[in-house]
Order: sequence, then structure tokens, then C-alpha cells
Amino acid sequence: MKKVLIFLIAALFCFSGYAQRRESPDSKFIYMTSVGYATGLGEISLPNDQGEELKTVQNRTFDISVNQLLGYQFNPYFQMSLGAGFDFWRYTAFIPIYLNFTVNFTDTKFEPVFYLNAGYSFKWYVSSVPEKMDRVVHGTKTGPMGESGIGLRININDKMSLLLAACYKVQYSDVRYTILRPGEQDFSAYSTNARKDALYHFAGIRLGFQY
Repeated sequence: MKKVLIFLIAALFCFSGYAQRRESPDSKFIYMTSVGYATGLGEISLPNDQGEELKTVQNRTFDISVNQLLGYQFNPYFQMSLGAGFDFWRYTAFIPIYLNFTVNFTDTKFEPVFYLNAGYSFKWYVSSVPEKMDRVVHGTKTGPMGESGIGLRININDKMSLLLAACYKVQYSDVRYTILRPGEQDFSAYSTNARKDALYHFAGIRLGFQY
């Protein structure tokens, strides 16, 4: 995990140093604060001890995120940033650290935008008590994350702009659940005894303020 963080920071500084040596009237350091909301997609199949399907749970998890970007705009069309923030799920939370690549398709007041985030999410907290309906615990370990989005940037002036985008997110983590074995009491409402790695999918919106 430390190697991932060091790589992301080093990559940003390398690109920033390169950008400073090739400055143009349109190149500058940028900052963006954004908030997002996304809802879970799909379902997760949980196996028993024999590898057969025990049950399937729906990904009803929602994701509320608050992110901060520090980056460099190379020209009116391309920028690269280092981002960090908080992702709040229903009963757990992550701290993502990632690289951001953003492309502006035009150089006008209203610009179509595409962005891509790729990095790693560290754990902040997690509830150990299973959910009442599915009796599972979602997202209990750290893992890679990614997000892509397409939307519209509204340039208020030379220094400030608003971003509104539809986004798609993925988070690699795991789900913990209970396998009832012969002779064991059912404590599935209070604890778990099995786990499975899972890739969580989300779709939602993001609103950002760049300055």
C-alpha cells in the first residue's frame, strides 16, 4: 500500500516538473473540490464450503464521496492531478488516493469533459455487525479503485469553473457472511465466518468546483 501511495505522488511531481519546463499561457496549477453520489449495481454470489452458490445478495450499497484534487493543467484540453478524499458507504468508509486524468474536448465557456481516476482505497472504519436483511458485511478490506465520468464544465471566468458529470465507479474489496455448518448455532445476525473478494460497481453523479 505504501508503494502505491509513493508511486502516485512521484508520478504527479514528475509530470508537474515536466509541465513547469514547458509552460504556456494556458498552463497552471489547479485545485478542485467535488462531491458525488452513486448507487450500487448488480449482485454478488456467495459460495458455501464446497464452492457451490449459497446465496446471492444485491449490491444496495450507496457511495457518498468528498474529493480534493491538486493538479496541473498542461493546456486548455488536458490536465493531470493527484486526488484524495473520503468514500462513505452505508456501514463503512474508504480513503481513496488516486491519479486523475481529465480531457476537455473544447476550449469554450461550455466544455464537454471526460475524466478517469485510478488508485487505491484505504480503510477508515467498518462495522463488524452484519446487515439485518442480508446478514453480510460489505467492504471490509482495502483495494484498488477506479472512476470514470463524462459531463460538462462551465467556465465562470479564467480561474473558476463548475463540473457536472455522470460517473461510473468500481471498488475492489470483499464481503463477509456466514456459512451455517452442522452442529453450529446460528450467530449470523451478530458475526460472520466466511468472506469472498468482490468488485463493487456504482453509477451516479459528481459535482465539482475548480479554482
